[in-house]
Amino acid sequence: MILSVDPDSDLPVGAQLRDQIGLLIRSGSLADGARLPAIRHLAADLGLARGTVAKVYEQLARDGLIRSSGRQGTVVAPNRGGSLPRGEAATRLHDAAWRLAVLARQLGLGESAAAAALVAAQRELDRLDAPGTDSGRAPDGQADHSSGLVAAEHQPKPPGAR
Repeated sequence: MILSVDPDSDLPVGAQLRDQIGLLIRSGSLADGARLPAIRHLAADLGLARGTVAKVYEQLARDGLIRSSGRQGTVVAPNRGGSLPRGEAATRLHDAAWRLAVLARQLGLGESAAAAALVAAQRELDRLDAPGTDSGRAPDGQADHSSGLVAAEHQPKPPGAR
């Protein structure tokens, strides 16, 4: 799973992180009992203050999505009730596609350029998640200290770029 925050967004980075982790849990991408990264590791990987990540974890715990298990760390809460509302995944995907199409148009690029950018981004995500690869690292090489979450820069460089 990929986590990414955009410091230039109107939405505070804490809210971005909370929304992303919550979505991963509600969609089932993070299963019951899945371990989340330690606060200090996730903060370092995303370039955030520890307090920001701690507040996100506190909010998610209050919402019943995660729980702290002492030595086992922070995990997805079992029987958290509620899942991604019907149709929300499709709506979110459509909204993201719309933003990509608008950006491509603003840049004077066509459908093929937007599609190529989407395919390249998906391949990069697949590479990060592939078994037997260095899937515990973000595109910038930072270590991921969790079991499946990868902290990625907001706008990773295109494949092959330096």
